[in-house]
Amino acid sequence: MDYLSNLPDPLLLHILSFLSTHNSVRTSVLARRWRSLWSSVPAIRFHYEDFHPEAVSRADAIVHRFIASRRDSSAVFSLSIDLDHLSCPENWIDYAKSHGARAVTLYLCYCPRQSPIFSALFNWPSLLTLDLQFDVGWPPVDIPPECIALSNLKKLVLTGVFSEESVRRLLACCPNLGELSLDVSECYGAALEIAVPNLRKLALTGTLSKTRINCPILESLCIGSSSYLEEFYVYAPSLVCVHLGLFRSCHPLSSSLCNVAELGISLLSLPADLVEAKSMIESFKLFHKIKSLRVHLHLLEEFTMQLLFLFLLETPNLRLLHLMDEKDEKEPFSPFSHMYDDQSESLQIMPAKCFNNLKLVLAQIKSESARSTFLEMLSERVQAWDKVVVRYIEY
Repeated sequence: MDYLSNLPDPLLLHILSFLSTHNSVRTSVLARRWRSLWSSVPAIRFHYEDFHPEAVSRADAIVHRFIASRRDSSAVFSLSIDLDHLSCPENWIDYAKSHGARAVTLYLCYCPRQSPIFSALFNWPSLLTLDLQFDVGWPPVDIPPECIALSNLKKLVLTGVFSEESVRRLLACCPNLGELSLDVSECYGAALEIAVPNLRKLALTGTLSKTRINCPILESLCIGSSSYLEEFYVYAPSLVCVHLGLFRSCHPLSSSLCNVAELGISLLSLPADLVEAKSMIESFKLFHKIKSLRVHLHLLEEFTMQLLFLFLLETPNLRLLHLMDEKDEKEPFSPFSHMYDDQSESLQIMPAKCFNNLKLVLAQIKSESARSTFLEMLSERVQAWDKVVVRYIEY
């Protein structure tokens, strides 16, 4: 018995909305019950991977035919298009807008410097989510001020080259923005200012050298590994969750890290010399309130194991520790080879039982010897190791 076909239309349409449009149309051959359901699915999703290589060049005509065949009375909740050969994406944007869409994901392989796409995309007061990506290599995109009306936007994802003024203007027109993700890897030498009163979650990739963040209720901050921080000012008194692609990025954020309870860091890039090592170790003291720690590292590299334990020494409230190390061993593992004398001394005076609050360890470590060595050393420093849950996660 076909239980799925007996489900009511609204539930079936909800299920189909999680599929690409290509696959939802294919369900029309399952049975008579499914023959026309695809034409009312509230999500429109076209991706280049759904097209045969010979059909990609005809993507524009295919999308146009789909829109023409769709039930005009059916609502559209979301629009997602990632195609290289769409000549007039504003037509599909206008269609989605007129049918009540609240979320748009759009990839453009060209630079729409004078395109009508701006008036179609940014003049959308009812839009809640916008994910916009321009292909790399284009000159900065300038958004005309008269095009922007996004008063209800909650989530914004931008990837591409936008002028400084366009970013400032765009953010100023989004007073209800709660989540922002910016990839500004191509914006060399520019300055970035983020002052959004209701922003709670911020992710930056390719951070500019001159960056100012003024977000009083910001709770989560993610800075990618490719980010370059020099003149970096942050006012975020509510910050509790931080992810740093490079641990050395923590120095410009020191004044905002004192209340962080959840931290994700990378120790893949090790100190170049003793001076840098001491500076990194000193910065560990910023994280004394950490309760959840996720670390990406290579335990087989020199100094990594000792840096990790010196870090843990400064986190007495730690409850969850997640270690990720995809590197396998090629030579015998010696965790404390070539240690600096002062680092070695710091570890030797480390209290034997100093992690009284640790409850869960997630060991996502590929090297068996590195994993067993670390867990053995950790067990010697936990007050009640027999009560700590250790879970192994495969790479």
